[in-house]
Amino acid sequence: MNTVQAIPLFSQAFQDVSSYIASIRAPYTLQDIQGFNTAYKRAYPSLSREEKRRIEAFVDTMIERVAQKELASKIFGVV
Repeated sequence: MNTVQAIPLFSQAFQDVSSYIASIRAPYTLQDIQGFNTAYKRAYPSLSREEKRRIEAFVDTMIERVAQKELASKIFGVV
């Protein structure tokens, strides 16, 4: 019988950040943002370019849906 080595589509680091993202709901509070920042900062060095792009797309959504507009600047990577 032939077998094939399965290669995961996304890294464990990406899955960890994605799990956190799935656990929060808009409007995003400071607590949500701090949790996201912790997960993303931990994962960032090992994420692929595509994984970073996907998370950055979520950050754009997060910016639009923060509980208070001044919280947007507290999201990791937002200037």
